[in-house]
Amino acid sequence: MDLKAQKDADLISAQLANQSLSDRLTAMKEADLISLRDSIDEWCVEHQESKWGHRFWIIVVMLGVFAFIQGVTDIFVSGVSLLNIFLIVLGSITSFSWYVGEKRRRKNKILLAALNGEIAVRDYKGNFSKKSSKKSSKKSNAA
Repeated sequence: MDLKAQKDADLISAQLANQSLSDRLTAMKEADLISLRDSIDEWCVEHQESKWGHRFWIIVVMLGVFAFIQGVTDIFVSGVSLLNIFLIVLGSITSFSWYVGEKRRRKNKILLAALNGEIAVRDYKGNFSKKSSKKSSKKSNAA
């Protein structure tokens, strides 16, 4: 796991540990925010769903669920066999991997939106303080 992915995992785990994501983001330095945003943005671009890729993944998940159900019903009808256990395990792994992938995709989108918001707020505050300092310096020069 690289450093950027570790930061992503730390932010999400901090959010899950009842520490507010906004508190965690305000404590970070601007360079860290920008590098984290860039890495998550790259991940989102790499994993951007194409129309056919998403449909294929849904079909694979449906087949996995069907395999799980088939394995369970065959155990009740004809008894336990190696094929039934294999179908149950295969369906469980397929469904779980889809669930984890969708969960990560949603969390990364939420985190990316929060990062963009925090960077925009800091940019606005930075520009606002520069404008106010220019106005105060103009007033002091005029006096």
